[in-house]
Amino acid sequence: MCGIIGVVAKDTRRYESTSISPMLETLSRRGPDDQGEVQFPHCILGQTRLSIIDLSGGHQPMRDNTHPVAITFNGEIYNYRELKKELSQKGHRFSTESDTEVILKAYLEYGANCPNYLEGMFAFAIWDERKEQLFLARDRFGKKPLYYAYDDAGNLIVASEIKALFASGRVKGKINYEAIDNYLHLFYIPPTKTAYQNIFTLPPAHSAVYKNGSLSISRYWTMPINPLEISEEEAKEKLVYLLDEAVRKRMIADVEIGTFLSGGVDSSIITYLAQKHTQKRLKSFSAGFEHYINELPYARKAAKIAGTDHHELQINVNLPEVLAEVCAYYDEPFADSSSVPQYLISKFAHSKVKVVLSGDGGDEVFLGYGWYWKWWNLGRREKLKHPFASRDAYRYHLANIQNFRPLERLALWKNPLHANMPLFITPEDPRLTSMGNINNFDFNVWLPGDILTKVDRSSMMTPLEVRSPFLDTALVEFAFNLPERFKTDRHHGKIILKDMFEGIFGREFMDRRKQGFSAPARDWLRQNDFKEFVYSTLTGPSVEIHSLFRRSFIDSLLNLFYEKSVDRFGYRIWILLCLELWLKSHSKYHV
Repeated sequence: MCGIIGVVAKDTRRYESTSISPMLETLSRRGPDDQGEVQFPHCILGQTRLSIIDLSGGHQPMRDNTHPVAITFNGEIYNYRELKKELSQKGHRFSTESDTEVILKAYLEYGANCPNYLEGMFAFAIWDERKEQLFLARDRFGKKPLYYAYDDAGNLIVASEIKALFASGRVKGKINYEAIDNYLHLFYIPPTKTAYQNIFTLPPAHSAVYKNGSLSISRYWTMPINPLEISEEEAKEKLVYLLDEAVRKRMIADVEIGTFLSGGVDSSIITYLAQKHTQKRLKSFSAGFEHYINELPYARKAAKIAGTDHHELQINVNLPEVLAEVCAYYDEPFADSSSVPQYLISKFAHSKVKVVLSGDGGDEVFLGYGWYWKWWNLGRREKLKHPFASRDAYRYHLANIQNFRPLERLALWKNPLHANMPLFITPEDPRLTSMGNINNFDFNVWLPGDILTKVDRSSMMTPLEVRSPFLDTALVEFAFNLPERFKTDRHHGKIILKDMFEGIFGREFMDRRKQGFSAPARDWLRQNDFKEFVYSTLTGPSVEIHSLFRRSFIDSLLNLFYEKSVDRFGYRIWILLCLELWLKSHSKYHV
């Protein structure tokens, strides 16, 4: 993994020393192994590198050896060897063994269509001196971030993290109240927005061209909707191949690879398949909280079946300190409580390996979340009453994912105009069922906004590269178009996946209640020392959110949770706590 930056300006000399070095320094946690920059008359590219493939020859930014074109790239391309062979047959000559050079040659061959040829996780910027343009692209699911802003002179600045834009000394953040209201709704910022009015993100599956002071953005991939007429046995046969290939491609590295093994279905399957692709014993990593229910016994069982060298972390930390550190590192407010254990296990794994495979994406690909069969059952019942009920479940789901309800947000904001702002919602597709639309929402909003943001930021704090085989494009496209009955029923999700691996792990292992890599946020909030931390953070002097929200409403939430023991208000307090910690650590960047 890496951190990347880019500046396009009429005169790049004014950026040379005062801006570029601080920007790269800010990204040093993402890439501690190497650092570099290249300069053209109107563009500077820079990078900090975490070396994974071609440790000596993959220095970045990389210039092409025949054309005045250069790239700075964050990510991994899993089909780079096959693509390199195709490009070689077309006459391209390579001087390194890196996937970075393959992207550069793919751009020279295919131009703006090059992202369509890439399988992996990526965010990159290519400066083409011939056309005096900057080409940007981000992977299909949003695994790797890419932000941009304009300085007072109208120059474009691009970076992997917002804090690097601030480090340029030429950008200050203006709070985006619409995005903050969306955060109160979702507990994360939607993937098409940022927490700032004047800072933007390139959405997943999009590319952009910046030329003559104008940025043109286009989508290069959408989920194909081609329902498959296929038997369950044929589907299983195809899935075994696709999943095994997805894991195999992600085992390529010049450093040691391990796996995250929570003990759940997805990570257990990935660990089992990964161990099959190497003769060495893989290191697998699990974590659990002391004094709380966890899945460590199941992780041990899965590790024994797979034959890995298993490592466990019993989490017992100064929670206020770790939470403050996590909130400070994230560029935007983020309140998924599992970001804490995600960071701690990443830090733990980083002490032994540089790369891990994870089970992220399995729930989205195979309908593993409880809400899928909850709304499936509702849709079946309601459809008996009126013919349009199949669409209602999607709308019920969108209403149900709110944390702060509309009236609560109206009561919370000091300025009522900031309440209940428009939320980016994937529009209903008439070709899809209600469950298909919910699944499509998860791929477009939940996955990039919450899951993959958490994985990227938590792992890059250490840094550790996390690869997600379930998010292989061919696997996702195939599974999305399978009949829904193969994936879920009224009681279970991931039916076909569990059936495929029942003979290895056993039915009880496969069918137990889903727990996930969760954090006991409500229990933490009730601990005496953490309760004191909450009160001092949300009610003490110089509280940042008091400028946005009514103090009386915050006090009432605290009273309902702590004095009246109304549990459902606990996560609302957590959301406000994370927002306050984020604002405190980032206020120096704001206007």
